[in-house]
Amino acid sequence: MVIISTKDKPIWQIVLSAIFFTIAIFLIGVSFYNTQFSLDESIMKRRVYLLGAIILFSIGGISFSQKNTLFFDLENKKFKDQFSVGPFKIGRWQDLPSLKYISVFGVDSKYYFQINLWYGKNQYINIFTANNKERAFETGFTIANQLNIKLLDATERNNYKYLDMDELKEKYKP
Repeated sequence: MVIISTKDKPIWQIVLSAIFFTIAIFLIGVSFYNTQFSLDESIMKRRVYLLGAIILFSIGGISFSQKNTLFFDLENKKFKDQFSVGPFKIGRWQDLPSLKYISVFGVDSKYYFQINLWYGKNQYINIFTANNKERAFETGFTIANQLNIKLLDATERNNYKYLDMDELKEKYKP
């Protein structure tokens, strides 16, 4: 089993997420406590504003606590892209397509790199994003090595090249 996961959130993001969720739950409680069934315009406006605030604080809590994990079960040829917020997880196992290669793609040549897993006819799964070129290549090599596929350097426009896995094994020894 190969598992690729976003790193754990820093403590300040966890605390901020907890604050946002607490406020959202408090506002939900307030909305039930002040239940008035009326078509008065001012009451309707307050309800809409309250609902908007609940949605915004919930989105803030989710954004600071979300985690993405990609599972590869190579024996059964399955994969799962899992999205989780705290103990709540969403994702399902799917058949693993025939994998071709992994590419490290330079979105912004100095600051932003994507690692994409390619399969089929120009179809890919974005499995990792890095803000450091060396880290992107190290992660790309690790995944390519575990999945036993090639690694493509696509960081320079119109100068794509497959990397020698034996050389990278020496460079990125576990």
